[in-house]
Amino acid sequence: MSDSSEPQVLFLGSGTSTGVPVIGCDCPVCRSDEPRNRRLRSSIYLEYKGFGIVVDTTPDFRQQVLRSGIRRIDAVLITHGHADHIFGMDDLRQFNTIQQTRIPVYVSSATLETLTRIFQYFLKPAMPGLYLPQVDFVPFEGPIELGPFRVTPFEVEHGVGCTWGYRFDCAGRSLAYAPDCANFPALAHEVVRGVDVMILDALRHRPHVSHMTAAESLATLHKIGAPRSFTTHMAHDLDYETFARSLPEGIFPAYDGLKFAW
Repeated sequence: MSDSSEPQVLFLGSGTSTGVPVIGCDCPVCRSDEPRNRRLRSSIYLEYKGFGIVVDTTPDFRQQVLRSGIRRIDAVLITHGHADHIFGMDDLRQFNTIQQTRIPVYVSSATLETLTRIFQYFLKPAMPGLYLPQVDFVPFEGPIELGPFRVTPFEVEHGVGCTWGYRFDCAGRSLAYAPDCANFPALAHEVVRGVDVMILDALRHRPHVSHMTAAESLATLHKIGAPRSFTTHMAHDLDYETFARSLPEGIFPAYDGLKFAW
């Protein structure tokens, strides 16, 4: 993605589970010509000195990597087992071919059960002529080292089951990512304390059972206090320009294709 001496992050997608535009919707945001209102499902790519990590393989994964020109994935992290975060995983097989390597997929123990059930065909010996992803599902519960990145998972509340956010530390910098949450617990606040960049769920203005509203997200970001913060997993209720103008200094709505050093 870059030869920068600093770690880089790229938003592959910034939208909620429906994506934006929403199928069959004629609202102003879905009909908008503003490119930043076009949101694939939420995912990020982190890279430093040639080592690349994807967080979540969305149903738009193929489109996302083609659009961004990604040629290498050394590790995958999954936040949770919902369809909009995992259903593009089969397309990792092309990276196996390019890299001639297996790819580790890191998950919580709870998410591991979901992945092994849905993608059980990954784990079976391939018949001659079949082209299957070569991945290793790796459960973990605490900080790990992935190439130049130290990755620390933290649990957030998002409907039923365990959902993780991640803190990344690399080259003296730090970034945290929690795209799906309705509540940010005290232990999560402890993990993300002092991060340089915070990326957080902000679905819409109206309440939702498993996602933060924009107001709830802003309150949480204020409490975290990162120098730079971004909202993600946004629905078609939020027009990019209108929402951006309403945000306080240092907080920005993400958009697909946004890339920066952190």
